[in-house]
Amino acid sequence: MPAPCPDSSSAQISHPCYPSGYQENVTVAELYDSPCVRAPSTASPALVLTVTGTGDPAQCRMAIQKLFNFSCRAPRPCGFNGVYQPPVRGQFFAFSGFYHSLHFLNLTGGQSLVLVNVTIREFCAMTWDKVQQLFPTTNRTHLRDACAVNSYILTLLLQGYKFNKKTWLNIHFVQQVANVDVGWTLGYMLNLTNMIPSEPPPGVIVLQRSHWMAATVLLAIMLILTFCLLTVMCCQRNSSGYERL
Repeated sequence: MPAPCPDSSSAQISHPCYPSGYQENVTVAELYDSPCVRAPSTASPALVLTVTGTGDPAQCRMAIQKLFNFSCRAPRPCGFNGVYQPPVRGQFFAFSGFYHSLHFLNLTGGQSLVLVNVTIREFCAMTWDKVQQLFPTTNRTHLRDACAVNSYILTLLLQGYKFNKKTWLNIHFVQQVANVDVGWTLGYMLNLTNMIPSEPPPGVIVLQRSHWMAATVLLAIMLILTFCLLTVMCCQRNSSGYERL
């Protein structure tokens, strides 16, 4: 969204990711009430903004692309911030927000990338009345943000991680893995377990061979002395018994 003009008591803002015909009033304080958004120093908290949706899929995609840095100076492929990104290979599971966002548009059944693009583009071009008519029981905020969220997911996967028409089919949008609900919290905990330092193995005292031999000899001597002592005690008991007789 463009920065509002602080000199006026109200501002009109066009939002390409909101459905055409959608409109709401928000203050600058509400707009920047998030730890992820930094308010400009010239922003007036009391300024009222009138946000109007235009339902423009192309402009929405361009606005979302500005959130990322896809520049790459190296000849090899890059993902984000000019960092090398190797080609994706293998099978991938996308869950949590990825699953729920695409499931809302019935796009979690292994559809092709072409169909996914067309479906999201058509949804983003719908009017607010049409969206409400198709999804009468869906939360108003969820309906409003559905275009932006799905466009964000496509931008992240296609331009960030470099999935294409072929590798797109290797992404499985699921809610469960092995009949267990998965989400970012479970993945976060599993990732943290990899950071726990392993316990060092218990120390083993190693004795030299001469020490082992000395200890063995001492043990043998103690056993012999113990045997001799027991023999003497038995002999003394037997002799005392004869004397009584």
